[in-house]
Amino acid sequence: MRRILSLVAMSVGLVALLPASVSGAAPTTASPTRAASTVAARPSYEQTKRWVNSYHRAHPGRSGDINATGPADAIGRRLLAVCGRRQRPVFPLLAWEYGGHDHAWRHPEESALAYCVYIPVKPSTAHWKYAHGRVTADVYVLFPAKNPCRDRRGADKVLGCLGDPSNSEILVDTASLHDGHDAGLELSEASTTLMLILPGRHTKVPLIRTT
Repeated sequence: MRRILSLVAMSVGLVALLPASVSGAAPTTASPTRAASTVAARPSYEQTKRWVNSYHRAHPGRSGDINATGPADAIGRRLLAVCGRRQRPVFPLLAWEYGGHDHAWRHPEESALAYCVYIPVKPSTAHWKYAHGRVTADVYVLFPAKNPCRDRRGADKVLGCLGDPSNSEILVDTASLHDGHDAGLELSEASTTLMLILPGRHTKVPLIRTT
C-alpha cells in the first residue's frame, strides 16, 4: 500500500517535517504504562533478541515476516505475542514492505529491536480508532532503554533511527493490518496518523501522517 508520508522529527525543541508540517499538534495525554502493559512473563530484551535472530536464520527473506505470513513455529508465536493484546510487533530484522518494489526493512541494525503498533479493532479504543476515512493508531518502542535513539526527543526517538524513510511504510501498514478485514473494517483507502507514546512521560506525539 503506497501513500504520501509526513514524518515528524522533533529534536531540542525543533520540529522538522517531511514534507508537510503538523508542528501545531500538541502532545496528548496517554498512558504508556497501560499501552505497554506487560504480558505474563514478558521476555527480556536479550531473550527477544535471541528469538529474533534465531527466527531470522530459520526463516530468511519474506518467510520471516511474522505479520505477513504468520508465525511458522513456536519461536514465531512467542515473538508475535510480545507486545500484548490488540497490538503487533514490528521487528526491523524480520519486517518487509509490500507494494511496488517489495523490500526488507532497510538498515535494521540502525533501528530499535522492536516497535509495538496498535492494530484495527471495532469499536475503536483509546489506542486505535477509525473515523472519517482516517486511522489513528498508537506506536511505542518495546524496549525503550535499549533504543539507539533513546536520548533523542519526541518523534525523533523513532525517526532518528528509522534506517530509511521507506521503513515508515511498514509501521503505517501494520496499523491497518490486513486492511482491517480481521476487525470487519475496510481500510484499503484509509489515510493514517501514527502517534508515538513516549516512555515515562504519559504523553504521545505525532509520528507519521499519510494522505
